[in-house]
Amino acid sequence: MLVGDREADGGQSGRMGARDERRPGPAPTVCGDVEVGLLADRALRDRAAGQVVAVFQRSFYAVIDGIWICVGQAGIGSGPLHVLGDFRWPRLAVGDPVRVADSMLWIAGVPLANLASRTIWAPRDAPHWSIGSLQRGLDAVDAAWGDELTSEGLAVLGSGRVPGDASLLVRAAMPGLAALERILSGSDHDADRDAGLGSLIGLGPGLTPSGDDLIGGALIALAALGRTECRDALWEQCRALLDGTNDISRVHLRAAALGYGAAALHAAIHATMSGEGAGFRRALAALTAIGHTSGLDAFAGSLVVLRHELRG
Repeated sequence: MLVGDREADGGQSGRMGARDERRPGPAPTVCGDVEVGLLADRALRDRAAGQVVAVFQRSFYAVIDGIWICVGQAGIGSGPLHVLGDFRWPRLAVGDPVRVADSMLWIAGVPLANLASRTIWAPRDAPHWSIGSLQRGLDAVDAAWGDELTSEGLAVLGSGRVPGDASLLVRAAMPGLAALERILSGSDHDADRDAGLGSLIGLGPGLTPSGDDLIGGALIALAALGRTECRDALWEQCRALLDGTNDISRVHLRAAALGYGAAALHAAIHATMSGEGAGFRRALAALTAIGHTSGLDAFAGSLVVLRHELRG
């Protein structure tokens, strides 16, 4: 989705709990070529301190002065929470200290990144678009959005039609999809949120479940379209349901509520809005690399919004 994937780094298993037994890791080196997401940058102030909260093969999450960041290899892709570089960190465990001192990011007592010359990542502004360009973009999506991409997760919901032999996961998501459509049309008067959007929150396996990814993609697409009132209405309902998912997914959903997600997702949304078929195909390749289905699930949520916008 959002900015990570099903387990934050390409499906590698993570650790969120007690400290692990220490094993030798690669020799650490200080990285000076660092990209920092605009939300992660808020945490990287001198004298800020925190700890590691989840560890994966190519990334780890830390909370610094109450702000979540995801430190990882450049291959996981840009995003608002990400700190990316050619890092070599020591073998980490949940609870290891993290701090910033004199523009240096320290992990478990080891200097990891020189932040003095960091670059800040933020998504580009949404492109100029029209109903005609959006139609061209969705035509390009439909030419690619076939069975090979939509056989798992909730990606099929982005097609605008649900097959009769839909999976159990897709069928479980249908009340949430209906609630999302009502919010988009401004006709949501369903007080029973648990039977609506609540059926999406936390739906599916992994640290960013498919249902959360779909909602995040919808929030980001609404922001790109300038439909902030609708975005805020969707987020208001989602926020009351966040106990139904996990910490990492909640953080990504909060970023999506501000209009921020994975760079590949922004690229796919913008290419679709502006009718750039070639740009969409490039973005699609990057989306498929985000987790097992997380990138596609998030874009499916964006497509629900974009198709609704086209219908007017």
